[in-house]
Amino acid sequence: MNMWLQWLLAMDLKSRGKPELGIGDVAKTTFRVLPTDIDLLGHMNNGRYPSYMDLARVDMTNRTGMSAALGKTGIYAVVGQSSMVYRRSLDLWQRFDIETAVLGGDERAIYLVQRFVVDGEVYARGIVQGRFIEKGVGTAKIARVVEVLEAAGIAVELPALPEEVAEWARLNALPPSRASHPSDWAGRVPR
Repeated sequence: MNMWLQWLLAMDLKSRGKPELGIGDVAKTTFRVLPTDIDLLGHMNNGRYPSYMDLARVDMTNRTGMSAALGKTGIYAVVGQSSMVYRRSLDLWQRFDIETAVLGGDERAIYLVQRFVVDGEVYARGIVQGRFIEKGVGTAKIARVVEVLEAAGIAVELPALPEEVAEWARLNALPPSRASHPSDWAGRVPR
């Protein structure tokens, strides 16, 4: 199944009938490895994991009410950074769950952990920095996002961000999008 169809299902159908969640809850979203997900080695291609993580985050934000509340004010989430660790392969037709939880936040982003789980075993794990954009304004600070969510009746209590996650974010940060950041290889020339 093409990811576009999966996106349409995630946006409209995947969350229906599932329990509502609080922001501090762990969301569980079930998928199956499809023929369009596998590589020549017969297991899910590493490039598909982030796409499934996107779909699981849509499910989580739908079930917490974040999607509706933020959408009304023109705020949407984007990925600022992410990293993956792979432990075991997911094979064709295999069912797997993605468990998504908020790790914490800082003034500019929230951080999520997403685990690929089969029969209680973690097969892969991703960490994602979620940033927010407000249409016509630009980057929305987390205080603004919390204000919008709480005005919609959604309780927001972000856990303290673990120091190792804050360090990961600092190590991988790039300058703001409007700042210059030339590609300089210190004398090495890409060819």
